[in-house]
Amino acid sequence: MIESKLTVIKYFIGIDVSKATFNYCLRYGGRYVVNGKVANNVESIQEFVETLKEIQGFKLGYAVFGMEVTGVYGLILMNTLTKMKAKVIVEPSTRIKNSLGIIRGKNDKLDAARIARYLIKNLQELKLWLPRRKIIDELSSLSTLRERMVKIGTIITTPLNEDINFIDPYISAANIKLCNPSIIQIEQLITNIDLRIKTLYKNDERCNRLMKIMLSVMGIGDVTALQILIHTNEFKTITNARTFASYCGIAPFEYESGTSVKRRARVSPFANKRIKSLLHNGVRACIGSDQEIKAYYKRRVEVDKKNKMSTMNAIKFKLICRVFACIRGDRLYEKGYVSFKPI
Repeated sequence: MIESKLTVIKYFIGIDVSKATFNYCLRYGGRYVVNGKVANNVESIQEFVETLKEIQGFKLGYAVFGMEVTGVYGLILMNTLTKMKAKVIVEPSTRIKNSLGIIRGKNDKLDAARIARYLIKNLQELKLWLPRRKIIDELSSLSTLRERMVKIGTIITTPLNEDINFIDPYISAANIKLCNPSIIQIEQLITNIDLRIKTLYKNDERCNRLMKIMLSVMGIGDVTALQILIHTNEFKTITNARTFASYCGIAPFEYESGTSVKRRARVSPFANKRIKSLLHNGVRACIGSDQEIKAYYKRRVEVDKKNKMSTMNAIKFKLICRVFACIRGDRLYEKGYVSFKPI
């Protein structure tokens, strides 16, 4: 996310978004609180902002709107507020919850009030939400659709393949025959989605360049590169390898306290496990094809006696570093590349 200067903020609006409506809690002047509920559509949101302007001294430039990540439900609100030049903060629910101490009870009104309190408490650390371009939204939607189709295909085909060796061959063959038209349709749909995705990013100069750079790194395939493109917002919201490694659940964190508590560093469960899984597949491909990574893996596991999974995590980080280094230099990956800085 981009850095923001929020020193002039006087009005804090916490918003709890649901499908049809959203609750808001406005706090200002250190003691004034206004609560309400608004329909989740463009017209109602615009009326809501106009109503806020009726409060004495209120200016949109002095206000910050905060909400949790809610997927598609929050998009109308986020985009409408951004078009009105409002300052918008979008944070994961876990981050907000963990920052507020012990919490008892839950309802929409309370959640909105807690988000407002979070904004006040963490004002100096907040970062403005950066809207994505339309093409990234479309690629994200297509990527989600593709993932659903792959899951549906797996749900159908896996039991059919397992049945072959365990149930009557006649029954198994009949089941396969019944499901074949659906399986073929799903496979064709996945192919069509892939073609649409490729056409979209190839017709956009920036996306095409970023994809080409990422795909030049061994171990980064089409699906992995697309996920990185979407979740970094074209490398605008996540700009360095360490932050992305933490986001994917690859970076290990220490667990120590005094002299009595000392555990092995572990990765956090709070991560994008989809990208982590894709990178894992990429590492397996690299161990078989990339001589440098193959030698590194063999040395770490066989000579240094390191854990296999921690070694694979280290290779995942290596792949991420390669991607971000190439993006930063706007160049394709080259083995043995040496950067020459002008004197």
